[in-house]
Amino acid sequence: MGIMKRILFLTLFAFIAVQVNAATTVEQLTEPDFVINNGYSEAMAEEVAISKSRVHGKPSEPLYEKKHGRFIRFCRNVYGYLDPAQDTDERLHHNIHMSPNARDL
Repeated sequence: MGIMKRILFLTLFAFIAVQVNAATTVEQLTEPDFVINNGYSEAMAEEVAISKSRVHGKPSEPLYEKKHGRFIRFCRNVYGYLDPAQDTDERLHHNIHMSPNARDL
């Protein structure tokens, strides 16, 4: 057996023999604190939590309190009614209806 064959054999044996152990699990990677600490926003962490709860068949609830007063929320809702393409934090917590009505405000 040549030296190159031995090196190749030992290299392949080393790659096969080494176990792969993950430092974190999927549950830990999708925790809101972990997501926020890795540079994502609260909205992204909330979206991940809602997706996880939908997969497990649990009801979804908002993770964070709203930071704005009633007037700011009213203005955002009016603007969102006029421009349906506006992306809001509340988009995941309500049913989407195809025709707008007065309850949307």
